[in-house]
Amino acid sequence: MKRLLTKILAISSLGLLLLPSCKKDETRVVANVGKAGTLAATSTAPVLSKDHATDVAVTFSWPATSVTGYSAKVSYTLQMDVKGGSFKSTKLTEVALSGTTQSYTVGSLNAILLTMALSYDNTTDLEVRVKSAIAANSISYTNVLTLTVKPYKLASYVYVPGAYQGWSPATADSLKSPNSDNIYDGFIAFTPGNLEFKITPKKTWDVAYGDAGSGKVSTSGGNLSVPSAGLYALHLDLNADKMTFTATKQIWAVIGDATPGGWSDDTDMTYDAGTKTYVVTVALVGGKQFKFRFNHGWDVNLGGPTSGLTQNGPNIDVAASGNYKIVLDANANTYTITKL
Repeated sequence: MKRLLTKILAISSLGLLLLPSCKKDETRVVANVGKAGTLAATSTAPVLSKDHATDVAVTFSWPATSVTGYSAKVSYTLQMDVKGGSFKSTKLTEVALSGTTQSYTVGSLNAILLTMALSYDNTTDLEVRVKSAIAANSISYTNVLTLTVKPYKLASYVYVPGAYQGWSPATADSLKSPNSDNIYDGFIAFTPGNLEFKITPKKTWDVAYGDAGSGKVSTSGGNLSVPSAGLYALHLDLNADKMTFTATKQIWAVIGDATPGGWSDDTDMTYDAGTKTYVVTVALVGGKQFKFRFNHGWDVNLGGPTSGLTQNGPNIDVAASGNYKIVLDANANTYTITKL
């Protein structure tokens, strides 16, 4: 029995010694990304304008990149950089792609260009390529295309240099076109004796629009002007078939049986450009009432407490007769009234 046990142990030990020699060497398969194909574009100088935002601006296409070794999914990325940036500048933009073709509308391409903070006034040359990758260390690139672009502003501005601010386009107030459709609106406060102005597309005197008569403007017109000091709503239409301009004074007044004109005649307030408020000093009658109204009409009228005026709000009571200073903040719908 002892001899049999000894033989069994010997055979087991021999088997353990032989196991390593039976192990088969492992064969490893590595995937490699192939050479990227040629990138093509339907246009290398797409014209961008808000009027055509939904039109296709450019379509990029390239052949699928091959992979050797085991099967691996290729991810594609469109890279854009300013020419000479070598795809390393601060303006480098990368967009993940889902296939081997990518179309951009005028609006979507413009949105990408806006993130790159490119010039609105001059064209910019971009370098474009597609990156193919299956891993961080397995990448190939297509050829580089040059794309010439000039983005448009989602909103655009013109400027109103004039006597009220020293005739300086660089520091002038502006009118805004929210849709970049050549129609501009804004508010300008003109001070006494400083009523003339012009309108410039840029903050320079290179081009300036002036008074062409009959509510029209032109680049050869004289100075525009308003009739008196105050805050004006300016409206400008620079579309070729219009070229028109209006200036509407923003008048706030007090009216009511507590005021000198009763309920039939306004007592106008004066616009303070420094505080952007309307001010009047007026004799009021105690036990009577007043309201604020805009441009001598009832379409816009304000009443209620000092902390919260509302459209068509209640009449404002005057406790005692005397001279009062009334200050209206039409933007905040608040006012103060102080007995002098």
